[in-house]
Amino acid sequence: MSVALKMKRSLASAIRERMAAENLNITTFARKTKTGRNSIRRILNSNNTSITLNSIGKAAEALDLDFTLSAKVLTPDQLGELADRLDSADVREKATLEEEFVAGFYGKPLKRANAKNTKV
Repeated sequence: MSVALKMKRSLASAIRERMAAENLNITTFARKTKTGRNSIRRILNSNNTSITLNSIGKAAEALDLDFTLSAKVLTPDQLGELADRLDSADVREKATLEEEFVAGFYGKPLKRANAKNTKV
């Protein structure tokens, strides 16, 4: 399972729980976030990772949720598990797992176009 999918499932679950606690249905939540019902359905769809940070922010703010995004280097045990998965992966999965392994070991590289103040 990709990192994006794990994050989205966690987010959708937290939003669903909060909606249930506040007795909000999709229509009421859409009004509260000043967006459409289809947008709310995309936010609540655990498999849809194409949600923007703006949408996440609106949903979190409307439900008084604190949303934190962080990145960290994987532990040696996590890298070992990932290497084992890579060893037994099919061809389609290997490219994704290789990227995940390198990012877990070295951290995600900054793209030159997005990097700021890179001169030393």
